[in-house]
This record gives sequence, C-alpha cells and structure tokens, in this order.
Amino acid sequence: MMYNTLTIGGKEFTFCACASVNVCYYNVFHEDFIKMISTDEGLATSAMMKMAFIMAEFGRLNDRKQVNRLTEDNYCNWLDQFTTGELVAALPEVQAFYMASNGTTVDSKKNSAEQNVK
Repeated sequence: MMYNTLTIGGKEFTFCACASVNVCYYNVFHEDFIKMISTDEGLATSAMMKMAFIMAEFGRLNDRKQVNRLTEDNYCNWLDQFTTGELVAALPEVQAFYMASNGTTVDSKKNSAEQNVK
C-alpha cells in the first residue's frame, strides 16, 4: 500500500493506493476503471474524479470492506466539499499517485539475469 497526502480545495486528504483500488472502484461504481480512462477525455476525467474518491476514502477508512460498502450518494457528498475546478485542478496529482502505485520496485527477472551475466 502507498499513502500520500494531497490537498484539494484547501483541505488535506490522505490517499491510499493499492492493488485493490480498481476492484473497489468497480464495486462502488459498477464500471471498469481501466476501460473508463481509456475512452474519451470527458469519461476519463469523470473516472479519475471517482478514483480520487475511492483512494481518499481508502486512506480515511483503511478498510477495503468499508470502502466496498460506499455508494454513489457517498461520492456525491464527498464532491460537495469542492468546486469542480478545485477537484479538476488536483487530478494531475491524483493520477500521478495512482500511476506510481501501479509501478514496481522489484527488478524484472530479465534485468536480473542480464546483470548476472555481466
């Protein structure tokens, strides 16, 4: 799990990203996050806003079961804290954090094998 504190609309939120955030996204919104961000820009922005909610709630609750019980009403209540501009302005940081959590800190077997040959 990775944690990061991001500021949206002058409020600090602890975001958590881990392997299960995509599953939690699907359980709450009934959409495939990867497909949503691969479509047009409007849908990708909407999907990233929803993922910001999932990661912020994961950071707050620190419990996958509780995150899976969230609803779209919870999402709307969370959105009510911000203007659209405040949230959209924070999306590059949210996206960078999400993408960083999908990286790896382990060398691939190919790289390890190449290093051992040298």
